[in-house]
Amino acid sequence: MDRERILTVSELTTYIKSLLENDMVLASIWVKGEISDFKYYQKSGHSYFSLKDEGAVISCVMFRSRARSLRFVPENGMKVIALGYVSVFERSGRYQLYVEDLEPDGIGALYLQLLQLRQRLEKEGLFSPDKKKPLPKFANRVGVVTSADGAAFRDILKVIRQRHPGAVVVLAHSSVQGESAAQEIARAIRALNEYGEIDVIIVGRGGGSFEDLWAFNTEEVVRAVSASSVPVISAVGHEVDYSLCDLVADVRAATPTQAAQLAVPDIEALRQDLALLQRRMRRAMERNIESKWQTVDYFRARRIWAGPDGLLQHQRLRVGELRERLLKAAKSDIDLRRHGLESISGRLDALSPLRVLERGYAVVRKPEAGEVVKGVEKVRIGELLEIILREGRMTVEVKTKEQVRDGRNRKL
Repeated sequence: MDRERILTVSELTTYIKSLLENDMVLASIWVKGEISDFKYYQKSGHSYFSLKDEGAVISCVMFRSRARSLRFVPENGMKVIALGYVSVFERSGRYQLYVEDLEPDGIGALYLQLLQLRQRLEKEGLFSPDKKKPLPKFANRVGVVTSADGAAFRDILKVIRQRHPGAVVVLAHSSVQGESAAQEIARAIRALNEYGEIDVIIVGRGGGSFEDLWAFNTEEVVRAVSASSVPVISAVGHEVDYSLCDLVADVRAATPTQAAQLAVPDIEALRQDLALLQRRMRRAMERNIESKWQTVDYFRARRIWAGPDGLLQHQRLRVGELRERLLKAAKSDIDLRRHGLESISGRLDALSPLRVLERGYAVVRKPEAGEVVKGVEKVRIGELLEIILREGRMTVEVKTKEQVRDGRNRKL
């Protein structure tokens, strides 16, 4: 054994590292595999994971400077293609792939970012039908968020002028593609809401590639549309193009031209509809009047209108007959009631104390209390009593008193 060639662990690791880093193939290589054991450290911003296939596993690291440029969020189980170089992490003595770029395998990074954003915003309920606001039926002020130089704005303006010449169009100019487009679109939507005199807002642009339309798929624009208190019509691209702006908007239009048609009413068509309704109403009123006149003619042809005097004479005779019957019934009832009253009056008169006095009887009572004396035991010798006769009254003094019992008198 040649002891002169004995290496330390560090020397061996350094030697292997130099071999790997100086290899032309391993210095920049694409590797395809499935992500596993993904870990993201928020404090450092570095990501650590493994790529695996059916036969092997390799450790990977992606530093913050590279990870922050990713358009999607890596997840376990996701198939990706990684660009990087192979080297050795000397402290652990493990070789690994230092990833500089990462793309989904079989799907574009932008599209994957779109899907992930859509899923997250959908969970928040931003696309819920319950949040959709109805468009006004008669919009007179239309806000437009698009490029002032684009064909989309010219199409929108042309259609609005044709359909509603009196409508006011307020343009909030913004870029529709590029790095600053999303921020400008969101700011324009907020500005139209703050303006406060807008009935409906159209947000859109003409057709383009997926990348050209990307600004309308950003979270910033989606949240600005969702927060708008004014109804928003999204018109991004052509009919086949769909964006997150379309999903969050209150109404989606296939093209900017259709958006303008949805935003304002066709005044000429409304005039024609109104004229048609007026004609229909006039005809309906004429038919109704004709029907009423027909009813009048029908009643005028009846006997009551041909000879009303005869009918009235018959009714007069009938009224006279009923009057006589009513008077007879009333007189009979009055006589019956008078006879009953006379009978009752006679019975009451017979019981009247005045009738008793007329026959020579008198009423004796004590003047102080007004108490009628019913027996001699109720009075005292020398007591003053009041005697009530038919034609007057007098006061007497009791000198003596006798009690009559069983036909015999007995002094008391």
